[in-house]
Amino acid sequence: MNDTIVVRVKDVYGRPMIYPVCEAAHRFASIAGTKTLSESVLASVRAIGFRVTVTREPELWEAVDR
Repeated sequence: MNDTIVVRVKDVYGRPMIYPVCEAAHRFASIAGTKTLSESVLASVRAIGFRVTVTREPELWEAVDR
């Protein structure tokens, strides 16, 4: 099992939105009942042992990498 998920951060009307890229990230979004992943969902994903890799727009990195 791969322990890394890949997400993309996009600026939507001035707010960073976290979109799933890989299949596992899509599954977590499905479990959350959303099309995007919130910071709290990512915190839970990390807590159960997954690493989160971000494909991002450079100016939005600080919003996700905490």
